[in-house]
Amino acid sequence: MMEKIAIVLAAGIGKRMHSKTPKVLHKICGTEMIFYPIESARKAGFGKVVVVISENIDPSLFKEEKVAFQKVPLGTGDAAAKGLDAVKSAPEDAEILILTGDNPLTEEGDIKALSEFFENGGFDAVVLSAEADNPAGLGRIISDNGKFVKIVEEKDATEEEKKTKEINTGIYVFKKSALEESLAHLSNNNAQGEYYLTDTLSYLKNAGKKVGVFKMERKLPVYGVNNRKELSIATKIIQQKILDKLMLSGVTILNPETVLIDKEVKIGNDTVIYPGTSIFGKTEIGADCEIGPNTKIENAKIGNSVKAQFSVILESEIGDGCVIGPFSYVRPGNKFVRNVKIGTFVEVKKSFVDENSKIPHLSYIGDATVGKGVNIGAGTITCNFSGLEGHKKNPTHIGDNVFIGSHTTLVAPVKIASNAYTAAGSVINKDVPEWTLAIGRAKQVNKENWVKRRKGNG
Repeated sequence: MMEKIAIVLAAGIGKRMHSKTPKVLHKICGTEMIFYPIESARKAGFGKVVVVISENIDPSLFKEEKVAFQKVPLGTGDAAAKGLDAVKSAPEDAEILILTGDNPLTEEGDIKALSEFFENGGFDAVVLSAEADNPAGLGRIISDNGKFVKIVEEKDATEEEKKTKEINTGIYVFKKSALEESLAHLSNNNAQGEYYLTDTLSYLKNAGKKVGVFKMERKLPVYGVNNRKELSIATKIIQQKILDKLMLSGVTILNPETVLIDKEVKIGNDTVIYPGTSIFGKTEIGADCEIGPNTKIENAKIGNSVKAQFSVILESEIGDGCVIGPFSYVRPGNKFVRNVKIGTFVEVKKSFVDENSKIPHLSYIGDATVGKGVNIGAGTITCNFSGLEGHKKNPTHIGDNVFIGSHTTLVAPVKIASNAYTAAGSVINKDVPEWTLAIGRAKQVNKENWVKRRKGNG
C-alpha cells in the first residue's frame, strides 16, 4: 500500500490577524486552528503528519506530529521543502498531501475525494479547487477544457482571468518524486523574493508530468483564515457542527444560537442546555442534567442529574444530583460528592464537600473539607487567609452532620467535629469537639438537653 504523508504549512506570520499569537494558534471552539486540518488529514488516511512551523510556535504543542522549522519566511515552496526534508526516508512513490494550517473548514471527505482522484488518475500532482462566489484576493485556477494550465495570483491576473471563480484552496497531493523534482527547480525571481509552491505545478506540466485539478463539490464562505472576521466565520460554522452533533446524539439545546460549546466537550443523553450557556475546554457532563440558563462551565466534570443555573463552574468535579446556583461561583479545585447544594451567591474554592451537604446562600467556603449531611447557614465565611503568613491559605475541617449557624466566621486553621453546632453570629477561632454547641466568640457550651436533642433522645 502506498505510504501517505501530510505536510501542514503553518509558519506564516499572519500579519492581518494583528496579534502576538501566531495565526494558526488562534482557537476555534477551544482548539487551535491548526489541529482541524491535521485531524481531517488523519481521518482521510494520512497517518504520518509533518507540521512546518516558525520558531515563534512551541513545538511541544504537537504530540503526535513530526515538527520541521522554517526559520526564515521564504514562501510556501520553501516551507514545503522543509517539510519534505523531514520525511526523506519515505519511498519515492509516497503520496504527499500538502495543506495549510489556517484552513480549518477542510473536511475528511474533501481530502479523501482529492486523494482518490489522484490515485485513480495516475497523476503526479493534483490541486483542489473550489467555486467561490466572491473570489477577490484569491489565486485563480486557469484551465482549458478541464485541463490544468496554471495558477495565477489575483495581482498578476488579467481582467479576463479575474472573471473566473474557480480558486486555489491551497491543498495539493503530489507523488513524492515529482514534488522533490519540482521543488529543486523553484526560483525566487519575483517581487517578493519567495519560493511559491504554486509554481511546482507549472514546472511539472511543462516537464510533461500529469497534473490535474479536482473541484470541491461544496462551497465555503472562506477558504482560509487570514483575519479576525474570517476567524469568526469559520468559528460559527464549526460551532454549528458541534451543536448539531450533540443534538443528534440525544442532547437538547434550547435556542442553540445563544450557546457556545467547545470541540472537546462531552455531554450525556437527555441533558438539557438552556440559552446563554457556555461550556469550554474538556468539560464532561453526564446524563439527565439541566445546565443554564446563562451558565459558564470550563474544564469541569459534571455527574448525572446535576442542575446548574446562572452560575460559573471552573475546573471542579460535581457529583450526581448536585444543585448549583443560581449565582454560584465554583472556583477551581473543588469536589462535591453527591446531592450537594451550592446556592445563591455562594463562592467555593479548593474544597471537598461530601454527600447531602448544603451551602444554600451568601457564603464563602475556601480550602475546606465539609463532611456528610452538613448545613452551612447564610453568611458563613471561612477565613483562610491571615495576611501574616505570606500567601499561605489555612484549612477548615467540618465533620459529618454539623450545623453552622448563619453569619458564622470560621477562622482557619480550625476543626469543627461531627455533630457540633455553631450559633448564629459566632466567631470560631479554635477547634469545636463533637456534640458541642459553640456560641459567640469561641465560647463552647455543653448542654445536656441540647446534646440529647441532637442525638435524637430529647
